[in-house]
This record gives sequence, C-alpha cells and structure tokens, in this order.
Amino acid sequence: MTWPQKRQYPRMKTNIPVELRRPVITTPIRAQTADLCLGGCYLEMAFTQEVSSEVDIVFWIGESKICAKGVVVSSHPNVGNGLKFTYISPEDQFVLKNYLETLQHAGRLMGVS
Repeated sequence: MTWPQKRQYPRMKTNIPVELRRPVITTPIRAQTADLCLGGCYLEMAFTQEVSSEVDIVFWIGESKICAKGVVVSSHPNVGNGLKFTYISPEDQFVLKNYLETLQHAGRLMGVS
C-alpha cells in the first residue's frame, strides 16, 4: 500500500534541545527534537500538549537562537508532539534551511510519511 505524500518539506533526524512556551503556562517546557524540517518538528516529551495548542518554540543552531511560533498537530501521550511552524522570521528560516541542508548532505534525511 502506498501512502499519499502529506509533507511539504523533507524531515531530518536531529536531536536539538527545545524550549516550548504556551500563553497559559509561565515556565518553559523542555523537550528535544526527534526530527526537524522547514515546516515544523517532532518533539520528544513526557508531558505532551493538546492538538491545536498554540506554542512559542525556541532552540539554538550553533550560535543562532531560532524563535518560531507553532501549533500542535499531533499528540502521542508520554511520547511527543508534532508541531507545525506558523511563523518563523526570514532570518531564522535562512539559518534553519542551511542547517537542514547540512544534515541532508550528511545523510540524515528521513523517509516521507
């Protein structure tokens, strides 16, 4: 059986520490990416967030602090959340794109699902 391609961007396997913030929670939630792309990421985290929750995402690529806004699109309790970026500045998107291209050249491309 073949599945229709749903992803706009290829995912790259990478583990980056992330801080997730929600408007209703004052302390950041710490997580780690399992995969990352220009359109979003999957975060490994024990305390998952509800689908449709809006979040602010902060992570570092080298010396560059990347800030994005996103929405939770999938939730797997005690495992993780899939996030879709809803806004990332052009400057941060440029840094992210360059990082992902480096991963792609290193062979970290994941299968499309």
